[in-house]
Amino acid sequence: MATVPVTRRYTASAVLWVGVFLAIPLWRELHEPSQLFWNIFLAIFLFTLILGTFFGLRYLQRIGAKVFEARFTSPDEDG
Repeated sequence: MATVPVTRRYTASAVLWVGVFLAIPLWRELHEPSQLFWNIFLAIFLFTLILGTFFGLRYLQRIGAKVFEARFTSPDEDG
């Protein structure tokens, strides 16, 4: 069990990864040159996605959220 790292570098790198590997490819794929309102909506959506990543990580860092290991159990075949 570990906590979310409380460094600015971790937050900045996570926001950068979301921007580079999610927001930019989505903009390139969904951008329509002749659709002004769609492009404005898409830009606002992608910007809020990046902001949500930033503020979400800051929240998890502030409360000291713990990251647990997922454990799966299978039913006993003997019982």
